Amino acid sequence: MIDFGLVTTIALVIATCALFLAVYRLFVGPTIMDRVASVDAIGNTLVVIFAIYAFSQQSTFLIDIAILLALISFIGTLALAKYIDKGEVF
Repeated sequence: MIDFGLVTTIALVIATCALFLAVYRLFVGPTIMDRVASVDAIGNTLVVIFAIYAFSQQSTFLIDIAILLALISFIGTLALAKYIDKGEVF
């Protein structure tokens, strides 16, 4: 039988390591596009962490938060990319 507690713990550890790697790229990234990509990766990794934790706690409320975070992360990445490209958001 599969121990889902162990599987979710391992998945959370891996996702947290990926989050730390993205934060490192945010601070060290040599170009602005590296930093934009890392902000997007941080948002996506946080969504994955919320989804894994929601699965482990069997909470639908946390899934709603993960979906909202994914939407905000996507819109924020688009706005940041447009600002870098054109110098203005609107």
